[in-house]
Amino acid sequence: MFEFLVADINTPFAIALGTVLILGLLEGLGLLVGMSIMSLFDQFSPFEMEVDVELEAEVSSGGLTSLIGWLYLNKLPMLVWLVLFLSSFAIAGYTFNYLNLNVLSLTLPSFVASLTAFVAAIFLTRAFGAPLARLMPKNETSAVSSNSFAGLVAKITIGKATKDSPAEAVLTDQYNQKHYVLVAPETSNEIFEQSQQVVLVEKQEKCWIAVKFNA
Repeated sequence: MFEFLVADINTPFAIALGTVLILGLLEGLGLLVGMSIMSLFDQFSPFEMEVDVELEAEVSSGGLTSLIGWLYLNKLPMLVWLVLFLSSFAIAGYTFNYLNLNVLSLTLPSFVASLTAFVAAIFLTRAFGAPLARLMPKNETSAVSSNSFAGLVAKITIGKATKDSPAEAVLTDQYNQKHYVLVAPETSNEIFEQSQQVVLVEKQEKCWIAVKFNA
């Protein structure tokens, strides 16, 4: 069994599994001295925000908001998400190679198993990220309801916003935390361009109605 775990075809998965073990060891040692690498990861994570976009909403520009929310990158601590993804990648890769060797008697190139495991890990991370996100404790001191965004200034990040086609915008709350929302103008003859600043006026089911910001 050990020979299978460290076989050349399983090198990417052994590295992923080893990384998970090292991260767990470092976190455990850090907690003993009163320091958590989880907090360190979150400090430098580019996903330190609460995404307030309905994932089912159609965004003309695509944007990163839906992808970030779909993968739960904005709902889990970065270290937890990374461990979940690496573990899923390793398990999927080992399973794929094991079945190939013992059921189909095939030895496929390492990159084929890695690509298959990567795709599987994305969906596994999504599947297990949802219940994990519900179990994670929330930081009540900085929790902000999206209903309180009315009157705040947001900046269009990607694409153009029209009445029937919202665009992605970013705002900063009173705790200096970033939030990504979908915005649309109130009238059909108005368009919000990329990098334009708008003021959030009213929250709709799938987006915010906004007006142009006049500095």
